[in-house]
Amino acid sequence: MSDRRTEILDAAARLIRHQGFQATSIDDVIREAGLCGKAHFYHYFESKEALGLAVVERQFERFAEQGLSILREPLGDPMDRLNRFVDAIARAHIDSAFQGGCPFGNLATEMADENEAFRLRLRSVFDRWSEQLQSVLWEVRPRLVPGVDTARLATMVIAVVEGMLIVGRVKRDAAVVEGIASELQRYLASQLVGGHGGMVEAQHAVSAAAAGA
Repeated sequence: MSDRRTEILDAAARLIRHQGFQATSIDDVIREAGLCGKAHFYHYFESKEALGLAVVERQFERFAEQGLSILREPLGDPMDRLNRFVDAIARAHIDSAFQGGCPFGNLATEMADENEAFRLRLRSVFDRWSEQLQSVLWEVRPRLVPGVDTARLATMVIAVVEGMLIVGRVKRDAAVVEGIASELQRYLASQLVGGHGGMVEAQHAVSAAAAGA
């Protein structure tokens, strides 16, 4: 990817984060990225939709480099890596003053019902995120209670994390975000042999998320 194309994608991502994809015009991107005009824009992207889909890919690349890299660390207990991943997302959200949320969740809310190409691209993103989580859970599989479905558990982690970011944007309360993260970690611990009963802990996690809302 050329440096100039990357700069355009990052400029578009900033705009989309603050005002949404549909409210972001090509002219907005041209101004934000310092392009010469529409001919310059179309040299890199054939349409606004193509730009948006490329932004999703660019955002996932950054997420993979900065966030998911915690899960891929070669050393350390896999559950510890998973807990640190949850902590890192919660801390980043708090440090950002609860602004922006998750770019994938935001676009899913805005575009999944409006544009099939966006829905499929975002589905791919969530699938790849889930695969990373499943890889970590597979490492710890001998310690999981019988019957745990690692694919479903990975999907649940994503759902709770996305919900945590949404609640954080509304509540703007660090204690609420930290509490949801803690309950998710407690539920994950309950899925280990000797982890005090998954169903009870699941109810606690759901109750905490509901209270935060």
